[in-house]
Amino acid sequence: MSNVNIEIYTKVWCPYCRRAKAMLKSLGLEYTDYDITDNDELYQEMVERSGEKSFPQIFFNDQKIGGYDDLIEKVSSGQLDEMTEFERPNCSEKDWDVAVIGAGPAGMTAAVYAARKGLKVLLVARDIGGQVLETDTIDNYLPEYGTSGPDLIQDFLKHLRNYEIDTLFGEEIMDIRHEEKGHTIITKSKKEIETKAVIIAAGSKKRHLGVSGESQLKDKGVSYCATCDGFLYENQPVAIVGGGNSGLEAALDMAKIATEVYLIIRGEQLSGDKSLQDKVNKSDKIEVCKSYQTTEINGDKKVESIKIKNLNTGKERDLAVEGVFIEIGVIPNTGFICEALETSENNEIIIDEDNQTSIKGIFAAGDITNIKDKQIVISAAEGAKAALRVNEYLS
Repeated sequence: MSNVNIEIYTKVWCPYCRRAKAMLKSLGLEYTDYDITDNDELYQEMVERSGEKSFPQIFFNDQKIGGYDDLIEKVSSGQLDEMTEFERPNCSEKDWDVAVIGAGPAGMTAAVYAARKGLKVLLVARDIGGQVLETDTIDNYLPEYGTSGPDLIQDFLKHLRNYEIDTLFGEEIMDIRHEEKGHTIITKSKKEIETKAVIIAAGSKKRHLGVSGESQLKDKGVSYCATCDGFLYENQPVAIVGGGNSGLEAALDMAKIATEVYLIIRGEQLSGDKSLQDKVNKSDKIEVCKSYQTTEINGDKKVESIKIKNLNTGKERDLAVEGVFIEIGVIPNTGFICEALETSENNEIIIDEDNQTSIKGIFAAGDITNIKDKQIVISAAEGAKAALRVNEYLS
């Protein structure tokens, strides 16, 4: 166990803070967490020590490491190897029966099930936990009623560490070269991982609108996480784009602090859970703009307004808002996969009932695939199923 003194300044709602702490825990590194959420004194201390206003800010033995991306870079480069509890595998000297890409519920469950079958397993991922880390309360994953995303992922990791599973965290996958007798995974740091089979469980990420002004005003009023950035728009008017559960939850959260909330949906009806719909419809703070499409996000140095168009009449409206929260679902993290792998029109990896992809020996599980339902319990089950099918394939 390393005796290095690790300090990290975080806010409770910050997703990158959660990812940084999850990464440190996954490496067996203890740290002191300074919660600056409602503590101006600690916040100013962080700014003075780091010279930065963003968070998290991480220090090793009083030396500034930086933020989350800086931590990942040091993990990937091996600069932290001597400090960690776990020995990083030497990719040039070892091959595996199966390499699992992704360390969310699907990936970690797949790794455990494969190890229980006696396979040599490598779990490789840039970070830990996927979208689960951004979930504050989880009450639909048995038997973990009322747990949080970060706590649930730590439970997954504790379970994982009971098995002989090699882990290579902090590594971004760039390509998979497929061959008849095996496959080679290429990482951003130029590592080459030889494996007989692959399970892709890399999860998904937030979907973008693709309208004028969106990319230019990102982090200047455009956000993809109301939980993360909502506090910045207290006593200001905001717009939420999306009528599913994430959109409804964001609208309800913002209705507690914003002056006005416009909920923009393309359909004639809300599509989220009935309980959420009822709360939205009862709120006098939320105006539901039905059958509207977002066409522009406007502003110079920050968001000033959003333009929406009625899909039935063609009539346009300009809504004066300070913040725009885009909550229209997710897209799979399939950017690294080889072109020969068959995907759907939504870029999801197409799998059969055995989790087999269009390439022999490459399997997939969880939100990155074309399964209909995207839930933690389903992703975990799909990971288990994929590992069992890999065992049969290798046999």
